[in-house]
Amino acid sequence: MGFIEGDHFDDEQCLALLGRSQFGRIALSLMAVQVVFPVRYALTGGELLFALSVDQLAQALDERIATLQADGFEEDRGQRWTVFAVGPVRRVEGFEGPELAGTSGDLFRLQPAILSGRWIETL
Repeated sequence: MGFIEGDHFDDEQCLALLGRSQFGRIALSLMAVQVVFPVRYALTGGELLFALSVDQLAQALDERIATLQADGFEEDRGQRWTVFAVGPVRRVEGFEGPELAGTSGDLFRLQPAILSGRWIETL
């Protein structure tokens, strides 16, 4: 499986696809080791909100650069997609919104500085 040649998404397409999904993976470097953890997220105002319930990771994540990756399937095209959002992460205090209702753990906001996405060939 690989990427479809010349089918790279622009920022607007990346955000639109991220808005369709609610599950992804957050990745960061922790003491020179890459750590990837599944998260439930929401796109709001161009930023990605997500909760993380693992204390050690939550402490390491605040004020760092991280990557949120999500993927999905576009039924109209019959193709899979993957999108990455890279940017600074900060802890959110006192957030009260329906986007992540019922989610436990510390809440974080990732402000995308880099967005990248592609269609993925399916078997």
